[in-house]
Amino acid sequence: MYLATSGRGADRRFEIRQSRPAAEHTEPGYRVIFELGSRPDKYIICPSEDICYFDERLEDCVSQYADRDASLILEELLYDFLPESEKHRLSYFSQRGKASITPLSARDTSRLKTDIHLFDQRRLYYLRYGAVDQSRIFRLNPKLYRPLLDKCRDEREFYFMNMEKVLQEHEMRTYVFAIFDLQRHFSQSFSATMPEALNQIDIADYFLEDVCTLNTDDDFWADLGMSDSLHEHLIRYVVMFFDYGYGRRSLFDDFLREFMGRHRNFSWPEKKPSVSTSQAAEIFNEEWQTLQKMSKKELGRLYRQRAKELHPDSGGDHEQFIQLKAAYGSLLLRKR
Repeated sequence: MYLATSGRGADRRFEIRQSRPAAEHTEPGYRVIFELGSRPDKYIICPSEDICYFDERLEDCVSQYADRDASLILEELLYDFLPESEKHRLSYFSQRGKASITPLSARDTSRLKTDIHLFDQRRLYYLRYGAVDQSRIFRLNPKLYRPLLDKCRDEREFYFMNMEKVLQEHEMRTYVFAIFDLQRHFSQSFSATMPEALNQIDIADYFLEDVCTLNTDDDFWADLGMSDSLHEHLIRYVVMFFDYGYGRRSLFDDFLREFMGRHRNFSWPEKKPSVSTSQAAEIFNEEWQTLQKMSKKELGRLYRQRAKELHPDSGGDHEQFIQLKAAYGSLLLRKR
Protein backbone atom coordinates (compact mmCIF):
# COMPACT_ATOMS: atom_id res chain seq x y z
CA MET A 1 0.00 0.00 0.00
CA TYR A 2 1.07 3.57 -0.56
CA LEU A 3 -0.13 7.13 -0.03
CA ALA A 4 -1.05 8.90 -3.26
CA THR A 5 -1.80 12.57 -3.86
CA SER A 6 -3.63 14.39 -6.62
CA GLY A 7 -4.14 18.07 -7.35
CA ARG A 8 -2.19 20.97 -5.93
CA GLY A 9 -2.55 23.62 -3.25
CA ALA A 10 -6.05 23.87 -1.77
CA ASP A 11 -7.29 21.19 -4.19
CA ARG A 12 -4.76 18.61 -3.05
CA ARG A 13 -6.33 15.31 -2.04
CA PHE A 14 -4.95 12.10 -0.55
CA GLU A 15 -5.77 8.43 -1.10
CA ILE A 16 -4.47 5.13 0.18
CA ARG A 17 -3.90 2.89 -2.83
CA GLN A 18 -2.67 -0.61 -3.49
CA SER A 19 -1.11 -2.13 -6.62
CA ARG A 20 -3.33 -4.75 -8.16
CA PRO A 21 -1.94 -8.28 -8.66
CA ALA A 22 -0.45 -8.80 -12.11
CA ALA A 23 -3.14 -11.41 -12.82
CA GLU A 24 -5.85 -8.72 -12.67
CA HIS A 25 -5.86 -7.18 -16.15
CA THR A 26 -7.66 -3.98 -15.22
CA GLU A 27 -7.01 -0.30 -15.75
CA PRO A 28 -5.46 1.39 -13.92
CA GLY A 29 -3.00 -0.95 -12.18
CA TYR A 30 -4.08 0.04 -8.67
CA ARG A 31 -7.16 0.04 -6.46
CA VAL A 32 -8.21 2.85 -4.14
CA ILE A 33 -8.40 1.51 -0.59
CA PHE A 34 -9.54 4.66 1.21
CA GLU A 35 -10.14 8.29 0.22
CA LEU A 36 -8.63 10.56 2.87
CA GLY A 37 -9.75 13.83 1.34
CA SER A 38 -7.71 16.99 1.81
CA ARG A 39 -6.96 16.41 5.53
CA PRO A 40 -5.65 12.93 6.41
CA ASP A 41 -5.01 14.11 9.97
CA LYS A 42 -8.76 14.08 10.69
CA TYR A 43 -8.51 10.28 10.73
CA ILE A 44 -5.91 10.44 13.52
CA ILE A 45 -7.57 10.60 16.92
CA CYS A 46 -5.61 11.95 19.91
CA PRO A 47 -7.75 12.04 23.08
CA SER A 48 -4.67 12.97 25.15
CA GLU A 49 -0.97 13.76 24.68
CA ASP A 50 0.14 10.15 25.22
CA ILE A 51 -2.66 8.38 23.32
CA CYS A 52 -3.00 8.35 19.56
CA TYR A 53 -4.90 5.95 17.29
CA PHE A 54 -6.51 5.81 13.85
CA ASP A 55 -10.17 6.07 12.98
CA GLU A 56 -11.82 2.65 13.23
CA ARG A 57 -13.36 2.98 9.74
CA LEU A 58 -9.92 3.59 8.24
CA GLU A 59 -8.31 0.67 10.09
CA ASP A 60 -11.11 -1.73 9.15
CA CYS A 61 -10.87 -0.77 5.50
CA VAL A 62 -7.08 -1.16 5.34
CA SER A 63 -7.12 -4.45 7.25
CA GLN A 64 -9.26 -6.06 4.52
CA TYR A 65 -6.37 -5.74 2.07
CA ALA A 66 -3.40 -5.94 4.45
CA ASP A 67 -1.18 -8.90 5.30
CA ARG A 68 -0.07 -7.36 8.61
CA ASP A 69 -1.36 -5.07 11.37
CA ALA A 70 -3.29 -2.19 9.77
CA SER A 71 -2.18 0.28 12.46
CA LEU A 72 1.49 -0.36 11.64
CA ILE A 73 0.83 0.24 7.94
CA LEU A 74 -1.00 3.47 8.72
CA GLU A 75 1.84 4.65 10.96
CA GLU A 76 4.15 4.39 7.97
CA LEU A 77 1.78 5.90 5.39
CA LEU A 78 0.52 8.80 7.53
CA TYR A 79 3.70 9.46 9.49
CA ASP A 80 3.96 13.07 8.26
CA PHE A 81 0.49 13.82 9.65
CA LEU A 82 1.08 12.39 13.14
CA PRO A 83 1.55 14.74 16.13
CA GLU A 84 5.19 15.46 17.00
CA SER A 85 4.84 13.62 20.31
CA GLU A 86 3.77 10.46 18.48
CA LYS A 87 6.63 10.78 15.96
CA HIS A 88 9.04 11.06 18.87
CA ARG A 89 7.62 7.91 20.46
CA LEU A 90 7.79 5.95 17.21
CA SER A 91 11.41 6.99 16.65
CA TYR A 92 12.44 4.64 19.47
CA PHE A 93 11.01 1.68 17.57
CA SER A 94 11.72 2.69 13.97
CA GLN A 95 14.67 0.30 13.60
CA ARG A 96 13.12 -2.65 15.39
CA GLY A 97 11.67 -5.63 13.61
CA LYS A 98 12.89 -4.63 10.16
CA ALA A 99 13.61 -7.51 7.83
CA SER A 100 17.20 -8.02 6.80
CA ILE A 101 18.10 -7.63 3.15
CA THR A 102 18.14 -11.04 1.50
CA PRO A 103 19.65 -11.99 -1.86
CA LEU A 104 17.46 -11.72 -4.93
CA SER A 105 15.90 -14.98 -6.03
CA ALA A 106 16.61 -16.36 -9.50
CA ARG A 107 13.06 -15.40 -10.51
CA ASP A 108 13.50 -11.81 -9.32
CA THR A 109 16.84 -11.51 -11.09
CA SER A 110 15.33 -12.58 -14.39
CA ARG A 111 12.39 -10.19 -13.94
CA LEU A 112 14.68 -7.20 -13.47
CA LYS A 113 15.61 -7.31 -17.16
CA THR A 114 12.00 -6.90 -18.29
CA ASP A 115 10.16 -5.22 -15.39
CA ILE A 116 12.47 -2.31 -14.54
CA HIS A 117 12.41 0.49 -17.10
CA LEU A 118 15.64 2.28 -18.01
CA PHE A 119 14.22 5.58 -16.71
CA ASP A 120 13.68 3.94 -13.31
CA GLN A 121 17.26 2.69 -13.35
CA ARG A 122 18.58 6.19 -14.09
CA ARG A 123 16.63 7.71 -11.22
CA LEU A 124 17.80 5.07 -8.76
CA TYR A 125 21.38 5.51 -9.95
CA TYR A 126 21.40 9.26 -9.37
CA LEU A 127 19.52 9.12 -6.05
CA ARG A 128 21.90 6.43 -4.78
CA TYR A 129 25.23 7.75 -6.07
CA GLY A 130 24.57 11.37 -7.04
CA ALA A 131 26.25 10.72 -10.40
CA VAL A 132 25.38 12.91 -13.40
CA ASP A 133 27.35 10.64 -15.70
CA GLN A 134 25.12 7.61 -16.35
CA SER A 135 27.70 5.59 -18.27
CA ARG A 136 28.28 3.26 -15.31
CA ILE A 137 24.64 2.58 -14.55
CA PHE A 138 25.26 -1.14 -15.08
CA ARG A 139 27.13 -1.12 -11.74
CA LEU A 140 23.95 -0.34 -9.79
CA ASN A 141 23.32 -3.01 -7.18
CA PRO A 142 20.32 -5.08 -8.39
CA LYS A 143 19.00 -5.24 -4.81
CA LEU A 144 18.06 -1.55 -5.10
CA TYR A 145 15.40 -2.56 -7.63
CA ARG A 146 13.61 -4.78 -5.11
CA PRO A 147 11.10 -2.10 -3.90
CA LEU A 148 9.91 -1.69 -7.51
CA LEU A 149 9.02 -5.31 -8.12
CA ASP A 150 5.32 -6.23 -8.07
CA LYS A 151 4.41 -2.52 -8.03
CA CYS A 152 2.22 -0.77 -10.55
CA ARG A 153 3.52 2.32 -12.36
CA ASP A 154 1.51 4.63 -10.11
CA GLU A 155 3.02 3.20 -6.91
CA ARG A 156 6.52 3.32 -8.40
CA GLU A 157 6.09 7.01 -9.21
CA PHE A 158 5.05 7.87 -5.66
CA TYR A 159 8.00 5.81 -4.42
CA PHE A 160 10.36 7.99 -6.48
CA MET A 161 8.53 11.13 -5.42
CA ASN A 162 9.29 10.34 -1.79
CA MET A 163 12.93 9.58 -2.58
CA GLU A 164 13.27 12.88 -4.46
CA LYS A 165 12.39 14.83 -1.33
CA VAL A 166 16.09 14.67 -0.36
CA LEU A 167 17.06 16.78 -3.37
CA GLN A 168 18.08 20.37 -2.70
CA GLU A 169 16.75 23.13 -4.96
CA HIS A 170 20.16 23.60 -6.60
CA GLU A 171 20.27 19.88 -7.49
CA MET A 172 16.94 19.59 -9.27
CA ARG A 173 17.91 20.70 -12.78
CA THR A 174 21.07 18.61 -12.63
CA TYR A 175 18.95 15.65 -11.51
CA VAL A 176 16.65 16.05 -14.53
CA PHE A 177 19.69 16.40 -16.83
CA ALA A 178 21.04 13.10 -15.46
CA ILE A 179 17.89 10.96 -15.39
CA PHE A 180 16.93 11.88 -18.97
CA ASP A 181 20.54 11.20 -19.94
CA LEU A 182 20.73 14.52 -21.79
CA GLN A 183 24.51 14.27 -21.90
CA ARG A 184 24.17 11.78 -24.77
CA HIS A 185 23.19 14.68 -27.04
CA PHE A 186 26.52 16.47 -26.51
CA SER A 187 30.08 15.61 -27.52
CA GLN A 188 31.92 17.98 -25.15
CA SER A 189 34.18 16.20 -22.68
CA PHE A 190 32.65 18.09 -19.73
CA SER A 191 29.00 17.34 -20.65
CA ALA A 192 28.79 14.53 -18.06
CA THR A 193 30.05 16.63 -15.15
CA MET A 194 29.24 20.30 -15.91
CA PRO A 195 25.84 20.59 -17.65
CA GLU A 196 25.72 24.28 -16.68
CA ALA A 197 28.56 24.94 -19.13
CA LEU A 198 26.56 23.62 -22.11
CA ASN A 199 24.18 25.57 -24.32
CA GLN A 200 21.06 25.80 -22.16
CA ILE A 201 18.69 26.40 -25.08
CA ASP A 202 19.87 23.17 -26.70
CA ILE A 203 19.48 21.32 -23.40
CA ALA A 204 15.91 22.60 -23.01
CA ASP A 205 15.02 21.52 -26.56
CA TYR A 206 16.43 18.04 -26.03
CA PHE A 207 14.69 17.75 -22.66
CA LEU A 208 11.26 18.64 -24.06
CA GLU A 209 11.77 16.15 -26.87
CA ASP A 210 12.77 13.38 -24.45
CA VAL A 211 10.00 14.06 -21.95
CA CYS A 212 7.41 13.90 -24.77
CA THR A 213 8.92 10.62 -25.95
CA LEU A 214 8.63 9.17 -22.44
CA ASN A 215 5.06 10.45 -22.21
CA THR A 216 4.11 8.19 -25.15
CA ASP A 217 6.15 5.15 -24.06
CA ASP A 218 3.73 2.21 -23.73
CA ASP A 219 6.30 0.09 -21.89
CA PHE A 220 6.81 2.75 -19.25
CA TRP A 221 3.17 3.55 -18.46
CA ALA A 222 1.97 -0.04 -18.91
CA ASP A 223 -0.97 -0.55 -16.50
CA LEU A 224 -1.48 3.18 -15.84
CA GLY A 225 -2.63 3.92 -19.36
CA MET A 226 -1.73 6.69 -21.80
CA SER A 227 -2.67 10.35 -21.46
CA ASP A 228 -3.63 12.88 -24.14
CA SER A 229 -1.61 15.57 -22.36
CA LEU A 230 1.62 15.50 -20.36
CA HIS A 231 1.19 12.95 -17.60
CA GLU A 232 0.87 14.20 -14.03
CA HIS A 233 3.92 12.23 -12.96
CA LEU A 234 6.10 13.95 -15.57
CA ILE A 235 4.96 17.49 -14.82
CA ARG A 236 7.17 17.60 -11.72
CA TYR A 237 10.26 17.11 -13.87
CA VAL A 238 9.26 20.00 -16.12
CA VAL A 239 8.92 22.13 -12.98
CA MET A 240 12.30 20.95 -11.68
CA PHE A 241 14.00 21.81 -14.94
CA PHE A 242 12.50 25.22 -15.71
CA ASP A 243 11.90 26.57 -12.19
CA TYR A 244 15.31 25.80 -10.69
CA GLY A 245 18.92 26.55 -11.63
CA TYR A 246 22.11 24.56 -11.27
CA GLY A 247 23.32 26.40 -8.18
CA ARG A 248 26.65 28.05 -7.55
CA ARG A 249 29.82 26.01 -8.05
CA SER A 250 33.23 26.70 -6.60
CA LEU A 251 36.41 24.80 -5.87
CA PHE A 252 35.32 24.60 -2.25
CA ASP A 253 31.92 23.14 -3.26
CA ASP A 254 33.66 20.47 -5.35
CA PHE A 255 36.06 19.65 -2.51
CA LEU A 256 33.22 19.41 0.00
CA ARG A 257 31.19 17.15 -2.32
CA GLU A 258 34.17 14.87 -2.82
CA PHE A 259 34.89 14.77 0.93
CA MET A 260 31.27 13.91 1.80
CA GLY A 261 31.20 11.19 -0.86
CA ARG A 262 34.31 9.39 0.32
CA HIS A 263 32.22 6.98 2.39
CA ARG A 264 31.33 5.24 -0.86
CA ASN A 265 34.95 4.11 -1.17
CA PHE A 266 35.35 3.29 2.51
CA SER A 267 36.67 -0.13 3.51
CA TRP A 268 37.28 -1.51 6.96
CA PRO A 269 40.92 -1.81 8.00
CA GLU A 270 42.46 -5.26 7.89
CA LYS A 271 41.87 -7.24 11.05
CA LYS A 272 44.97 -8.24 12.96
CA PRO A 273 45.40 -11.76 14.35
CA SER A 274 44.10 -11.89 17.94
CA VAL A 275 45.76 -15.21 18.94
CA SER A 276 49.52 -15.65 19.40
CA THR A 277 51.50 -18.33 17.58
CA SER A 278 52.13 -20.26 20.81
CA GLN A 279 48.43 -20.25 21.72
CA ALA A 280 47.46 -21.44 18.24
CA ALA A 281 50.03 -24.28 18.39
CA GLU A 282 48.76 -25.34 21.82
CA ILE A 283 45.06 -25.39 20.93
CA PHE A 284 45.67 -27.22 17.63
CA ASN A 285 48.11 -29.61 19.33
CA GLU A 286 50.66 -29.10 16.53
CA GLU A 287 54.03 -27.37 16.16
CA TRP A 288 53.77 -23.77 14.93
CA GLN A 289 56.07 -24.53 12.00
CA THR A 290 53.72 -27.33 10.93
CA LEU A 291 50.68 -25.05 11.10
CA GLN A 292 52.56 -22.40 9.15
CA LYS A 293 53.28 -24.75 6.25
CA MET A 294 49.70 -26.02 5.97
CA SER A 295 47.48 -24.87 3.11
CA LYS A 296 44.05 -23.42 3.87
CA LYS A 297 42.49 -26.74 2.86
CA GLU A 298 44.76 -28.73 5.19
CA LEU A 299 44.19 -26.26 8.01
CA GLY A 300 40.44 -26.52 7.53
CA ARG A 301 40.62 -30.30 7.74
CA LEU A 302 42.62 -30.09 10.99
CA TYR A 303 40.21 -27.51 12.38
CA ARG A 304 37.18 -29.73 11.76
CA GLN A 305 38.97 -32.66 13.41
CA ARG A 306 39.84 -30.66 16.52
CA ALA A 307 36.37 -29.09 16.60
CA LYS A 308 34.80 -32.54 16.87
CA GLU A 309 37.14 -33.38 19.76
CA LEU A 310 36.59 -30.12 21.67
CA HIS A 311 32.89 -29.54 21.00
CA PRO A 312 30.88 -29.62 24.27
CA ASP A 313 28.36 -32.06 22.73
CA SER A 314 31.22 -34.53 22.28
CA GLY A 315 32.42 -34.15 25.85
CA GLY A 316 34.90 -31.37 25.06
CA ASP A 317 35.55 -28.11 26.92
CA HIS A 318 33.47 -25.07 25.94
CA GLU A 319 36.27 -22.54 26.57
CA GLN A 320 38.77 -24.53 24.55
CA PHE A 321 36.27 -24.77 21.69
CA ILE A 322 35.91 -20.96 21.67
CA GLN A 323 39.72 -20.61 21.69
CA LEU A 324 39.95 -23.02 18.76
CA LYS A 325 37.60 -20.90 16.66
CA ALA A 326 39.58 -17.75 17.47
CA ALA A 327 42.87 -19.48 16.65
CA TYR A 328 41.53 -20.76 13.33
CA GLY A 329 40.42 -17.26 12.36
CA SER A 330 43.83 -15.83 13.24
CA LEU A 331 45.63 -18.48 11.19
CA LEU A 332 43.48 -17.73 8.16
CA LEU A 333 44.33 -14.03 8.44
CA ARG A 334 48.04 -14.89 8.41
CA LYS A 335 47.59 -16.94 5.24
CA ARG A 336 46.14 -14.10 3.11
